[in-house]
Amino acid sequence: MTVPREGHRKRLRERYLQGGIRGFSDRDALELLLTYALSRQDTKELAHRLLEKFGSLRSVLSQPPSMLQTVPGVGPAISVLISLSTAITAKALKPPRGTQVMDSSEKVRKYLLASMGTLRKERLTALLLDSGNRLLDECVLEFGTVDRTTVHPRNLLEKVIATGATAVILVHNHPGGTARASREDVELTSRLSDIGRTVGFRVLDHMIVAGEKVLSLREEGVNW
Repeated sequence: MTVPREGHRKRLRERYLQGGIRGFSDRDALELLLTYALSRQDTKELAHRLLEKFGSLRSVLSQPPSMLQTVPGVGPAISVLISLSTAITAKALKPPRGTQVMDSSEKVRKYLLASMGTLRKERLTALLLDSGNRLLDECVLEFGTVDRTTVHPRNLLEKVIATGATAVILVHNHPGGTARASREDVELTSRLSDIGRTVGFRVLDHMIVAGEKVLSLREEGVNW
């Protein structure tokens, strides 16, 4: 029995081996990736359905497994393959702790777009820095829809003490929304900054990630 479209799959693999991903369309790239979960099925139509549903290769790769499985033909194996390929890449490209210097808004923006720009659920985190603005760690303060009035500072304080951080950049994302600060965002920033002054760390900024945009409250003239 001949494996369906094996010649086409072979040509895609050879193209990649010879020239990398350059020259591949979004559909070709996704089609090739899917062959590693569907070894004996045509993947062209499934790649088309995924792109039609989510709009772009970037959007497909940013979806959680639960969303990917809403597309007919996508089961656990395929959804994990797609999601894992993005997660592994992000993890591999993350600089070793203490080596990345966050001494400008642009550096922070670049880092945040890579780490949070594709998240599909809201998350509030803190970047923990030393006195030289080197990134020591990240602390997740809240998952899901964030109610700024109920965020407990204990997780942040524990991480600050454990890492010896002297400065913090607060970050949260607006999946599918706009980069705009609310009154609650400003109040949370002020509250955590007051705590920081008491225990010995500074809140340098609060940044909001929305797609490919990152808003800095500090650059917007917000004081705390």
